[in-house]
Amino acid sequence: MAISNKDLKKMAQAHLRDQGFYQGNIDGQWGKLSDRAFKRYRSHLRSQGLEIGGGAVFAEDATSQAVNGVVVLDPGHGGDERTGGSSANNAISASGVLEKTMTLDMAKRIRRHVNRMTGELPGSDVKVHLTRSGDTNLGLSDRAEVAENKDADLFLSIHFNGFNGVARGTETLILSAANGNVNEAEDRALAQRVQSAMVNAIRQFDPAARDRGVKNNQRLGVLNDISLGNVRGDAPTRACLVEIEFIDNPDVDKLLNTGPDARESKDAIASAIATALLDDLRAG
Repeated sequence: MAISNKDLKKMAQAHLRDQGFYQGNIDGQWGKLSDRAFKRYRSHLRSQGLEIGGGAVFAEDATSQAVNGVVVLDPGHGGDERTGGSSANNAISASGVLEKTMTLDMAKRIRRHVNRMTGELPGSDVKVHLTRSGDTNLGLSDRAEVAENKDADLFLSIHFNGFNGVARGTETLILSAANGNVNEAEDRALAQRVQSAMVNAIRQFDPAARDRGVKNNQRLGVLNDISLGNVRGDAPTRACLVEIEFIDNPDVDKLLNTGPDARESKDAIASAIATALLDDLRAG
């Protein structure tokens, strides 16, 4: 596929930034800041006996980094009444923030980061849809059917846990093959990417964060393959459900809602999830 000089420069700027050599904008405007970063990077490579290829190599690299697909994000709960197996709200943070509010906020943050990241990758086209954009509730099958209607490659249902005010940890849930999942291996691969990304992001702010792992669950109607549009032998949608943390724990509430770094920590989690989703689209 053909790629413009501006897109080549954007790709190079993004690569230089990812390697820690560039702090400027990813805009394709190659000025002194970009030039200095490139020279430092080239010197770094040469010190290891490596050399940067020519323009054709850059074009090939830019194309290989492109990512395409459709993602459906499902902010759990919403509204005021139980609908089709979906409760209006479950968990409440120690300071009184509702789970349904936090799930919608997180979904919007993830969408923003996916859009930002794909905008920096020439040739990329990722569409992101939310099952709800306001304080409304949808039944579990209705949520899953959004993925079918949008021909989604990925479906991520977003939740927060609550239990006894002490429990901690991050977990990601999938359906098992024994419970009717026609693409368990693919779902597990997505779930593991997202799980690792969330845990690593949270540990930047709280080293005590607990990794509860990827788990099978037989009661998740929102991940039902029939509603997602999957049929045996043709399972296009990879799906999982995340429980980001136990928000009734005061330490978690401080991390995500009341503490001085709450906005930064939520944004880091969203960015990590967005990266995991794009990685899964490439792998898929």
